[in-house]
Amino acid sequence: NSDEQIRLEDATFNYTTIFYATDPATGEPKELQKLYGIENRTEVDYDQIPKHMEEALIAIEDKRFWEHQGVDWKRTFGAFVNMFVPIYKNNAGGSTITQQLIKNITGDDELRIERKVQEIFRALNLEKNYSKEQILAAYLNTVYFGNSCYGVQAAANVYFGKDVSELSVAESAAIIGITQYPGAYDPFVNPDKNRERQEDVLWAMWDQGKLKNMSRLLMSPWSLKEQLISKKYSRSTVIL
Repeated sequence: NSDEQIRLEDATFNYTTIFYATDPATGEPKELQKLYGIENRTEVDYDQIPKHMEEALIAIEDKRFWEHQGVDWKRTFGAFVNMFVPIYKNNAGGSTITQQLIKNITGDDELRIERKVQEIFRALNLEKNYSKEQILAAYLNTVYFGNSCYGVQAAANVYFGKDVSELSVAESAAIIGITQYPGAYDPFVNPDKNRERQEDVLWAMWDQGKLKNMSRLLMSPWSLKEQLISKKYSRSTVIL
């Protein structure tokens, strides 16, 4: 149905409940406890997301995001041809950020031609009704980052112990790199794989003119927040 539309305001998700108390020393609210089920998610506004995180996402996932109207026809055609004549060894897909958002909202990711065509129409209609900034914010609040983290705020809290607005370029790249395969690029379980993917993200940003001093960034050490997820996992430090 070419008229079918997805309304972002109608999407429903499970969110993390946060309890606060007033700190007697400062008079400021202090976080006491977070409660969540299988989804740890805290929504943030677009203006709370660092520009370099947005640039990291677009560089590695959808470099023509600002130019297309929901569907990157060049990538879509390439992915279709690749189904019959292998061109890309990594079996690269053709989904844009807008199309990935559709899948995140609907949960429909079956490998069917009919489903893909429906997704294309939904993406085209979504971009007629929402701005690029609204779509980016919705995507970054819904995408899965492993360890029960849905959205960039939860990922920033779990992996770096900070608010998403405080993330550095390197930290943002490490988080964005998880989205392709959350299990394989889990920073706690597979720190080396996450580092490799992080470097892919940083090089994509540099290649697209979003980073000026790549050499200094690559030589600067940074580390994940030391955190014991469970007895199964050990503390990990990742150095770029």
